[in-house]
Amino acid sequence: MKGLWICLAAALVCVGCQYDPFAHLLTTHKPSPQQIAGRYKLTRQTVTGDGLAALKGEVSAVELFADGRFVATNLPPWTSDPPDARFFATLVSGSGSWRIDSVGGIDSGFGGEQTAWGVYLDSPSVRIHPAGFTGSKPPYGLIFTMSDPDLGAALFFERQD
Repeated sequence: MKGLWICLAAALVCVGCQYDPFAHLLTTHKPSPQQIAGRYKLTRQTVTGDGLAALKGEVSAVELFADGRFVATNLPPWTSDPPDARFFATLVSGSGSWRIDSVGGIDSGFGGEQTAWGVYLDSPSVRIHPAGFTGSKPPYGLIFTMSDPDLGAALFFERQD
């Protein structure tokens, strides 16, 4: 009987746990600025079921220059709200400086946590959502995870050069 209760408790814990479905894509070692400088373009999104058609022909891209500057077109604003039907109408464009920093942690499942590395885009005119790096080696990609990572709402960018 005790074994049954343990199994039931374990099942309830597992059902209650959620997990970022894209955590396995995140970069857990800090890349160098030279490894991530380049142009990135949106290649996939899971915010809506419309795929890239949700952008209505608009381009969503960011260029990270080796000297620490960036130029961005149609990127998500920095918000913690879950994306809604107007999400693609709220995209922002801007320029400024970029920096590599931690964008969170990934639970290793054994009581430890690994740092997830990404890029912050600092602009004087708009607040742009930070992006995580994807991949274990260059060329890295970018992922903009919207709201709660467990929701699986993300924009994926691939390096174009």
